[in-house]
Parts: sequence; C-alpha cells; structure tokens
Amino acid sequence: MRDNTPQTTPYTRHIFICTGRYCDPTGQARQLYRALMVVLDDLGIYNNPRRVKRGETPCLGVCMGGPLVVVYPDGIWYHHVDEALLKRIVDEHLRQNKPVEERIFYRLNSENQEKDGK
Repeated sequence: MRDNTPQTTPYTRHIFICTGRYCDPTGQARQLYRALMVVLDDLGIYNNPRRVKRGETPCLGVCMGGPLVVVYPDGIWYHHVDEALLKRIVDEHLRQNKPVEERIFYRLNSENQEKDGK
C-alpha cells in the first residue's frame, strides 16, 4: 500500500496577501505576491528551518484598506501594503520579530487575550 500523506518541510511563519478585487481593485497585491519571493530571499528557501511560506488568498473578509497582508501564527494584519512596507514587514517583523506597529489594524492574539480576561 502506498502512503499518500502529504509532506512539507518545517517553517516558522506563513504570510498571506489578499488579492480580492474589493480589497485590491488596482491589482497591486498580485505584484506584491510576486515580489515577496525576492524580498524573502533566504527566508523563502525550502529547506531553511526559519522558512516563511507565502500564499495568496482571494478573500480575507475585510474588503477594504488593501492590499492586506496577514502573518501567521502571529495573527498580525497589515493594511495599505505597498512594496516599501512589504520590505519592512520582512526585515522588521519576520527577521527581527518587531512588527511594523503603525500599519497593524488587527492582532489576533490581543483579541483572544481580551476575551479570556487577560
């Protein structure tokens, strides 16, 4: 019997760019997605233990303020992302663990902590 279980190498984070037409009517997000492979540099290498996976999605459910970028498992959401901000997200957030505070509009973890009474 052949094992059909999917396999992947380890990664530390996953960055998604919303390419939906309401969030990004000018099509900038697809350009950002293509640029992300270059901007990630060594973080995008398949066998790098600090690897960051990238993905695009047609909808993050916000439908404004785009292009939107979300970083998981951090649960940090960025708005109005352009190429300069994308580079900052990679350099500061993904490499130095310092999110780009002025462009965050939602934090999954802080919302959960408030609900838990922390």
